[in-house]
Amino acid sequence: MCGRIASRLGLLIIPAFFLTACGTEPNEYKQPAVISGRITDQKGIGLYNAGVFILTAPQLDPAWTDQSGFYRFDNVPAGEHRLRAIRAGYKTEEKDVPSAVNGVSTVNFRLQKETYNVPAVKPISKGRVRINGKKLEIDYSGNGTYETFKVKGVAYSATPINGWDYFTDQFAQRSFQYLKLLNVNTIRTYSGIDKKSLRLAEQNEIMIIVGFYVDTNYDFSDSSIREKLKDDFGRLVIELKDSPSVLLWNIGNEQNYTNGSNPYWYTLTQEMAVEAYKIEGEKYHPVCVNNGSIHNIGNAAFAADDASLTYIDLWASNMYQWDLTSEINVYRTKSSKPIVLTEWGIDALDNRIKEEYEDVQAQFDSTNWTQIISNSDVCAGGAVFEFTDEWWKAGDNLSHDYGGYATGSHPDGYSNEEWWGLIAVTPDANNDGMDDWRPRKVFYTLQQLWQ
Repeated sequence: MCGRIASRLGLLIIPAFFLTACGTEPNEYKQPAVISGRITDQKGIGLYNAGVFILTAPQLDPAWTDQSGFYRFDNVPAGEHRLRAIRAGYKTEEKDVPSAVNGVSTVNFRLQKETYNVPAVKPISKGRVRINGKKLEIDYSGNGTYETFKVKGVAYSATPINGWDYFTDQFAQRSFQYLKLLNVNTIRTYSGIDKKSLRLAEQNEIMIIVGFYVDTNYDFSDSSIREKLKDDFGRLVIELKDSPSVLLWNIGNEQNYTNGSNPYWYTLTQEMAVEAYKIEGEKYHPVCVNNGSIHNIGNAAFAADDASLTYIDLWASNMYQWDLTSEINVYRTKSSKPIVLTEWGIDALDNRIKEEYEDVQAQFDSTNWTQIISNSDVCAGGAVFEFTDEWWKAGDNLSHDYGGYATGSHPDGYSNEEWWGLIAVTPDANNDGMDDWRPRKVFYTLQQLWQ
């Protein structure tokens, strides 16, 4: 009947009740199962590493464009959605998702180049976290009132014995239960942060020093590599900048010990910090460079001095020695920026007899923390190395090896790479699907100090 009516009426206006009765309402929205498209510049060239966020489904990870600028979301949740496309160096755009055709909604973006005003002198951030003089501060309420924040943290790389593939939701939940028990307010990561841990950090109000991994084999003088690193760092900033748990962006890890004792490395970090500012604007998060101890800091020949690193807000240092104060005092002569210690402490194994000396570890680490606090005028706190033992570092993943390196900084003259944890890790004995954890004495010592 409906078909006959339509054919007879021809070009006449058809009453709405006929269309409704026939099930062909023209404004009916068809829900997509897939959203896909392409992001290009104004010349139609595909943009790599552009992020697409479903604003109406914030629980979903963003999609990132491939080398040709294409992106795709599968299994899109029900609802009418809106997308945001972000790419470092380009203006952000938003679009509503149209009705699907054969289950697919196509949304293309053509982004315009952004013109930035990058001040010669980096202004104090108006965001949640800022460096004010030599103080690290947080605006907890969002009303412009800042409080000094002291990092009471751990180096967080809680890898199961069998490897990262075994890092389950249950494993992540246990990790944050122990972090809260330890009275931690910050974790330091080495390569971004997994979504499980990010979600739990936000729920538990734990801040993150977000690490950006840099391969030490890179030639930092190569312009294409520099652009790639800035691009990848920009992607990290775009993805995480809106998380309330982000404390600092931390570039690299001890490059100055391996492939960073040159101006190419430090000028690159300056350029990366500028890229982060372009993305975040006046509400930027502070940026630090991770350095092994204080070697090169203040060296103008390496562009590692304050005058060269105008967009680096503070230094991050992995500092291993019994007397931290003497090293921090030398640092005071090298830079006017604050410093945060991103690694410190000793391992739990006496290599001379291959037995744990928990009392020595607890004494060493607690002494280091007392020294960090006593230098609060320049030191923003620190993340002890490390949260749990890591069985993968010095041999067979399935054995607790004694490998490491000789060092005069430890009482036994040796660093055992797999025995650094505040928590001792042993194989699953109760069949709950997770390694067994036993807090060492240092765990309870720091727990008391961090109350």
